[in-house]
Formats: sequence, structure tokens, C-alpha cells
Amino acid sequence: MELLSAPQGGRARPPLGFAAAIALSAALACGGGPADEIVILHTGDAYGYFDTCGCRSDSTGGLAKRAWVIDSLRRTTGGAILVFDTGDFSGGENEAGAAMGRTMAEAMQLMAYDAVTFGEWDLNHGPAFLRSILETTDARWVHTNYDVVGLEDLGHRTLVVERDGRRVGVIGLYNPTILLAGAMRDSVVVEDIVESARRAVDDLRRQDVDLVVALSHLSYKGSRALAEFVPGIDLILSGHGGKTLTAPEEVTPETWVAAAGDLGRWIARTRVELGGEPVAVEAVEGDLIVMVPSLPNDPRLDPLFARYEEQREEIVQREMERAAAARDAAQPRTSDRRPPESR
Repeated sequence: MELLSAPQGGRARPPLGFAAAIALSAALACGGGPADEIVILHTGDAYGYFDTCGCRSDSTGGLAKRAWVIDSLRRTTGGAILVFDTGDFSGGENEAGAAMGRTMAEAMQLMAYDAVTFGEWDLNHGPAFLRSILETTDARWVHTNYDVVGLEDLGHRTLVVERDGRRVGVIGLYNPTILLAGAMRDSVVVEDIVESARRAVDDLRRQDVDLVVALSHLSYKGSRALAEFVPGIDLILSGHGGKTLTAPEEVTPETWVAAAGDLGRWIARTRVELGGEPVAVEAVEGDLIVMVPSLPNDPRLDPLFARYEEQREEIVQREMERAAAARDAAQPRTSDRRPPESR
């Protein structure tokens, strides 16, 4: 995969491929990066998919494989590793979709994600669902240009994550043109993207962060526009729409965009090399880690999946009972039936 270097010029290093489990194991064994490097892992647009995408017989994906990869990278990579999600981790707008969202949030807590922002698949389940996730997990919700009525006491407009002596500023953005379910349209308050992002970046820079990362649920096109209109963002992690980039793209001389695809098939990995005084980005490179079938599954997630299956069976049973009750209600009562000759 092509090496991407920022304008300042950086130390060239071949990126690591993950086409198969053996390649991943070899890459992990190669050791860690330099102390002045931050590794950003990010996911998004999972839509509640726990297992493979189901696209073909050798489908990629799987939440348990993701957990195994992240844990392995933490144990074998030197320097700071941060993990983010750009939203739409929940399933569809029903009880099963909400159960998927709760399971995904619990899994991300187990994987020690550093921050998330929400997408419409998450927001459409309503404030009570979102509050239950935020209060029962350690998820740090970053919502720079939007808020949810009833959740004003939760989340962060901006967030600073400290890791291995580095300070990373995080913002989270939502696109107001994305249509929400009718019940949520008055509950999600969205501010101007550009103005909110500019204020947030200025605030983070005043806090002496080494890097500014945007969790963008704006789509790939919207993320590129953000880079052009808002200076000072070093890395934009793009979500909404399932765009996949095999490596980060340099949109402006100071801003890069990475995209991790959808359905949990990949983890996007971006390495940012810092240096100089004041600290600045010297090089950026990255790749996609493919969740191939041959990767191991992290057994720590087994209890989560088992609990979801129990919940799913209960939901199916309730739906069957409701359907049966509706059919019974539609049938005329016996007392209303009279022989034809008596009518």
C-alpha cells in the first residue's frame, strides 16, 4: 500500500498489510512504532452487524475479530493507540435494533474505545436508549455541533484524551441534512457545522493539544468539505455512507481524511508522526485491517452475544404474541355469528 507523507516530510516506513491472519500475526510481531507516533484506529457504520457482512461465503467482518485485533495491537504496538467510532453502530428502528446497539456499545466498552459520536441509526432509537448506553458504559460521547433534548447533562462538546504523554483533542460532528425519524426530529438540535467546528478547534488549540481529530458523521464528501472550510483539524475520521479508503487522503496541506467502510468489515488504522517545537504533524500513513474469516475471535465477547440471543428470542416471542392477539381481535366474536336463516 502506498506510503502517504505530510508536506513536512517524514520518515518513510512501509505500511503493514492484513490480508490474512498469518500476515496480521507477522505484522504484530514486527514491534511497535516510535515514541513520537500516535496510532488511530477507527470504525463506523456497523449497523448492528456482530458477525460477517453475509455478502458471500467468505464474508469479512465480525465484532469478536475486531476485539482480537485491537487487543493484539495494544499489546504489540509501541506508543499511543487511540480507538474511535464515527456512529451508526446500532441496528434498525425496532426492539432488535436497539438490542444490537446496546450490545455494540458494551462491546466497544470492552474494547476500551476512547470516544464515539452518534449517527442517525443511533439517534433514531430515542433519548432513553441513548441515555441507557451513556450511563451504563464508559462511552465518551462527543457532540460538538449537536445535542439531544434530555441529554444535556451528558457528553462532551470537545474532549481531550491524554495518552503516553500526548494530548489529542477530539470533536464530533453530525450532518443536519440527514433525515431522522419523525419522533426524533424535534429532539436533535443541530448547529452550524463550520462555525461549531471552528470554535471547537480554537478551544482545543488553546488547551495545547498535539493533534486534533474530528469524528465526522458528515459523509465522505462532507468530511472533505470540512477539511477545506475548517483549518486546524489534523485528521478527519469519516462516517455515514460506508465510504472505504485504503489509506488516508491528504485533502489540504494540513488535514487528512480516513474512512473505515461499513458493516464492521475493516478497521481503519492511521499512523500520525509528530515532531518539532511547537509540535506538528510530520508524516501520516495508514491502511485498512480486514476482518478476514481466518482471524481469531475474542472469547471475551461471547457473554454479550449470548445475552443478545436471549433478548432476540424474547423479542421474537413478544412479536409473535402481538401478531396472534391482532389476528384474534380481527376475528368476529362467536356471539356475533348467527345462522343465515335467522338473519
